[in-house]
Amino acid sequence: MLFNSGHFFFFFFVFYLLYLASLKNVRVQNLLTLAASYFFYGFWDYRFLALIMISTAVDFIAAQRIEYSRDNGDRIKARRWLWLSVTVNLGILGFFKYFNFFVGSFAELLGTFGLDTPRYTLEIILPVGISFYTFQTMSYTIDVYRGRQKATTHALNFALYVSFFPQLMAGPIERAKKLLPQLEKARTIHFEDIREGGWLLLWGVFKKVYIADNLAPFTYGVIREGGAASALDLYLAAIAFTLQLYCDFSGYSDMARGMARMMGIKLSLNFNLPFFSSNPSEMWRRWHITLAEWFRNYVYDELRKLNQSPAWLAVCVLLTMMLVGLWHGGDWAYVVWGGLWGVAMVTHRIVTPVIVRVSETFPRLNGALHWSGVLVTFHISLSTGIFFVSPNLPHAAGIAQSLFTGFDSSATSVSDAARVLFYVWPLLLVQTVQHSLQRLDFLAKAPSILRMLIYIVLLLLLWTNGADQLNEFIYFQF
Repeated sequence: MLFNSGHFFFFFFVFYLLYLASLKNVRVQNLLTLAASYFFYGFWDYRFLALIMISTAVDFIAAQRIEYSRDNGDRIKARRWLWLSVTVNLGILGFFKYFNFFVGSFAELLGTFGLDTPRYTLEIILPVGISFYTFQTMSYTIDVYRGRQKATTHALNFALYVSFFPQLMAGPIERAKKLLPQLEKARTIHFEDIREGGWLLLWGVFKKVYIADNLAPFTYGVIREGGAASALDLYLAAIAFTLQLYCDFSGYSDMARGMARMMGIKLSLNFNLPFFSSNPSEMWRRWHITLAEWFRNYVYDELRKLNQSPAWLAVCVLLTMMLVGLWHGGDWAYVVWGGLWGVAMVTHRIVTPVIVRVSETFPRLNGALHWSGVLVTFHISLSTGIFFVSPNLPHAAGIAQSLFTGFDSSATSVSDAARVLFYVWPLLLVQTVQHSLQRLDFLAKAPSILRMLIYIVLLLLLWTNGADQLNEFIYFQF
């Protein structure tokens, strides 16, 4: 049941009417939302419900035992309960998502030493959203262990925190300290919640159906299926895929935040105009914000405690970004994708003193330096995106070689560029306005006539040129 399908909107409409009718009773409201969340998740495959229930039960009990043990001075027992939580969650995630990857990689490693071993692979169905909810629930037990979060004693509220359906499939990855308090108290829905939530929902659907799904046949045909006739075609497709990926993923996040806002719940911002970033580190403070913060808080910060030397900090960045890549999927192309971002971030740290010195010496160049950084960072995104969209690492390497060694065009290059621009111009216009106003909610204080005009334009574009085929969100596979 895709967010952009008629089935889902019917489901949400019926649910929302019942939700509004239960506003005065938070327990009934949470029971209704939990039932809807389990129905929504089970709609994909009812067998997946067992996994999310196991994670919920283990972490609900583990967190209470961690807090009890810590409060009684038994750090060893608290640490054991934490490791139980982490082992169960990573064990489930590792089996379903990485079993074949690690088995295959191990066999290839032995093959380099002349040892021929059989490859035992399993036909494993990857549970939708498993990477998101396992990281979300693990952050809860880790925070309880660190003393930054109180363990809840309300099983219903915790189960809803783990499975809240608007953000269950692809985030944002919420911390318990932000989402749990909102679930524990009665919600009051104001007109502003419905208005702003409705805008986010419409804008998210538009980005997915009008932009991302219309760009997909071109980007996949050129890059994934090798249909490029020239390097310029590849370059254009790389730009298009970067925008497609952004609109696909941020479109989901906007829809999730919009539905939650209409329910009186505020979810975390997951994207903040990432293509206006002037360096790689800033990019990862604006792109998939909740995942970047998760790895920063629970991986990078722990690694850097071991040593404060510049060389070790650079290693920490590389390791963390490679793990970010691996989080996306069991393929070396993702690891290389993350590693390339790590190299870019380390390189930026090295050259920053030079940039600062030039900026201080020639202040008139600040604007040029900033926009040069924006341009370079965007090109890092599109070049690394080749490894993200390619079916495997050798294919990605071949595409990268063709892109960076040929400088020719084809007869369709101009028409393809016009086609891409036709679909992305609303995004460019809206984000330029958001950046110039320094406000994502640029319609919040807009006149009602302007707001309605924008709604009508987006709906007309969806109606006349929205993609006919319903495509699954890219991040559902992670």
